[in-house]
Amino acid sequence: MNTQTQGKSTLDKDRETLISIVKEMAVSTSGEQSTKHWAKDALWFDIPPFASRGVPPAIKMFDTVFSSFKSCNVSILETDTFISDTMGFVCTIQKTEIVFKNEIAKTAMVRQTDCFIKDDNNEWLLVHQHASVPSGGEWDGEIIV
Repeated sequence: MNTQTQGKSTLDKDRETLISIVKEMAVSTSGEQSTKHWAKDALWFDIPPFASRGVPPAIKMFDTVFSSFKSCNVSILETDTFISDTMGFVCTIQKTEIVFKNEIAKTAMVRQTDCFIKDDNNEWLLVHQHASVPSGGEWDGEIIV
């Protein structure tokens, strides 16, 4: 056992795994990469007026969106996790900076919730993702406590 994992509980290790999956999805640039950890019947609510069940329509939508980008940089500003033995939620605030192929640049503050279950093979699979952009004006990403 390496020194990074010594003394960590299973829940701590699972939390790290889920956060790393979310980070991996945040930097992906294709539908295949974005859905790598998805359950086959995952339910997805995206920022555009779009919802899908299952991986194939999500891959198609991701690839369509990504093909319009010249560049995309996602920074995860806040992360909260809620986890049990078989279910985990990762809630993030993400700053997304996009330059489209037509050179128009856009920055969006995104709230995203990723819901996971642990399958029979002890692997975490995303079963639901919900991303939203606050309406009604600019938001700095601050969470009021």
